[in-house]
Amino acid sequence: MLELAESVNEFLKFNKYDILQGKGNISHKQAEQKAFKEYDKFNKTQKIESDFDKEIKKLLKINKD
Repeated sequence: MLELAESVNEFLKFNKYDILQGKGNISHKQAEQKAFKEYDKFNKTQKIESDFDKEIKKLLKINKD
């Protein structure tokens, strides 16, 4: 696992990305809450219609006719 971490750090340095020193100052719970909040914002902007929803619309349209 240590080799993987070193490999990732070398890749980041090569691509001139900053590497986080230490553990940071945000807890796992705080990071998770932020991620869920951001996803909720993102998800509202997506226009995704599942196959189930499409089939229900077809059935409703057939029943109206």
